[in-house]
Amino acid sequence: MSSNATIGQVEVTRYIQSTVKFNSGNTTIWVDPFGLNDDLINGDKADIILLTHEHGDHFNLDAINAVSKDNTILVCNNSGIEEKIKGNVSSELVVMKEGDKNLVSGINVEAVAGYNDFHPRNNGHDSFNIGFIFEFGGVRILNAGDTDLIEEFSAMSPLDLALLPIGNAGYTMDENDAAKAVNEMLKPETVIPVHYGFATGGDPEKFKSLINSGINVEILDPLNPMKAG
Repeated sequence: MSSNATIGQVEVTRYIQSTVKFNSGNTTIWVDPFGLNDDLINGDKADIILLTHEHGDHFNLDAINAVSKDNTILVCNNSGIEEKIKGNVSSELVVMKEGDKNLVSGINVEAVAGYNDFHPRNNGHDSFNIGFIFEFGGVRILNAGDTDLIEEFSAMSPLDLALLPIGNAGYTMDENDAAKAVNEMLKPETVIPVHYGFATGGDPEKFKSLINSGINVEILDPLNPMKAG
């Protein structure tokens, strides 16, 4: 099984857990860098880093700095993570809260809801986790971060590509809830399951079997497979 897929003009590469790289043209976007080294990065530094939240399997200062270059912009939420980043990364910071929209290096980025008991929303003002919708290479992409099945998904379509967690264990949706989000609410052209097989369960083939015909499912093996602990 491959670690990457091409969606329109965007090449998507999956690493461990929810670390994903998007390439289109001369622009590279990394989401939630974790578990990386120079060989894995292979010189493909970030123009933009999107950081959904501060849990250690999504937020790692060494990985952030490893994928950064002189003009990298790091986009994070306003839940207090900014204070942990300041002075520890070389990237320029853009801080967003749920509902904010920004033009970041020419890319439209919107911070959207993503929450559960383990990732509290706090009325959306300082949510622990945020998802991102961004328009890149002609593709409208949702990266949800760690979230349960939430009513706000209904307002996020249309989408060309959605990346959704399926690992459960109280941290995220399981396969059934993620499939319901895809089939009934988000209705993307393509979906990629993430956040499974590292510290949680999650069966991507089961998830795929639950998705309506007409929606493409890309199951990507992580380029750097590992287990927690």
